[in-house]
Amino acid sequence: MRTVMCKDVGGSCVEEVLQEFNERRKEFGINDEDIISISTRAAGEEERRIATPTGTAMAKVIVTIFYWGNS
Repeated sequence: MRTVMCKDVGGSCVEEVLQEFNERRKEFGINDEDIISISTRAAGEEERRIATPTGTAMAKVIVTIFYWGNS
């Protein structure tokens, strides 16, 4: 049965998160036609560390990708 699923991905900016998502989409197992919606928000108080070329940093944005998945 297909169900609505989502992934939250943190990053320093929305463009960076979407670029990495598109490059690694096959790893996530999400096809273009399965994406329902993409939502963004400021990371705010959420404690999310991201990898950077110089170590780690706190995420500034959270991108949520809603998609059809198999449960």
